[in-house]
Amino acid sequence: MTSAISALPQNYRYVDIVCLPESAAIFKMHPRVRHVFVMPRHLKGLVKVFAYFNFYKRIAVNSYDLLAHFSNDWRGAIIQRLFPATLSVGRKTHRRGKFWHQSFDALAEGLDDSRPIVEQDVDLLRAVKLFNSKKAPPYLVRPSSKQRAKIKSWLSQKSILAYKKLVVIHAPSRWKFKELPIATWVRVIDALKEKKFEVVLCGSNDDLLTNQAIFASCTKKPIITNNFSLSDTAALYSLAHLVLTIDSMSTHLASATQTPVISIFGPSNEKNWGPWGGKHRVIALTTENSPTFACRPCGKDGCEGSKISQCLIQMEPDLIIDEALKMLR
Repeated sequence: MTSAISALPQNYRYVDIVCLPESAAIFKMHPRVRHVFVMPRHLKGLVKVFAYFNFYKRIAVNSYDLLAHFSNDWRGAIIQRLFPATLSVGRKTHRRGKFWHQSFDALAEGLDDSRPIVEQDVDLLRAVKLFNSKKAPPYLVRPSSKQRAKIKSWLSQKSILAYKKLVVIHAPSRWKFKELPIATWVRVIDALKEKKFEVVLCGSNDDLLTNQAIFASCTKKPIITNNFSLSDTAALYSLAHLVLTIDSMSTHLASATQTPVISIFGPSNEKNWGPWGGKHRVIALTTENSPTFACRPCGKDGCEGSKISQCLIQMEPDLIIDEALKMLR
């Protein structure tokens, strides 16, 4: 969605965002964003009721020229009904009825599996004649100079020297069917370290066990981040020469910092969710590799309900290593 923010005409001076807690830090790093209103859906009971009251109260004090609603969440229609913007646009969806669709002045077409999500987000602005280009702008987040200085200091403390090329790897996922085998990452990291590249394994605290398992098996040890916020991670990506990641938010965060990125896809559709803008590569097995992979992208959580994706299990480490070395030349 940061691409759609960049696509807005410059006379839209202030941009306010309504989002879920896990996305707030990303939008705060976009230079055009003024306020980020976080939906308190994680709360329960009366606490949640009062939190939503304050949430809507904060929105109500503003007067908006445009409301663009990018999901099919019912709250967008409620906000437009309660505090109507001069112009509003949503997206057609079979999941909502007449009340929802009639809440908006204009509607973009529904989601399409054959096009990048970033282009389909910008379609909302195209639907109300606010963006006419055929190609959406790049994603954009801009870590602060203070944040970058903090991470530069951390890298220095870890003896990662500024003149050496830095590769940041995001290997874990909350969805195991998106993960590569630990042995694959070990081969990749050992190969990169053999070529004298610095390697950092990043992730949230929830990812630490996976990163530690990779670390333990590496002959040449990478550095592991610990207690990094999303803002810290964005700053780290902005200082890297390459981000190597599975299909995850890291793909888009790296793209948004204008850092070269290789994104590794299994069952998900790279045509929808691949990196956007800047220098990037997508690695995914297809029928060119083997007729076995005619089934992908299937969008399923593993093969036959196993939570394991053979299109990732069978991916040769050398395929990843070769692409990484090409990007690092």
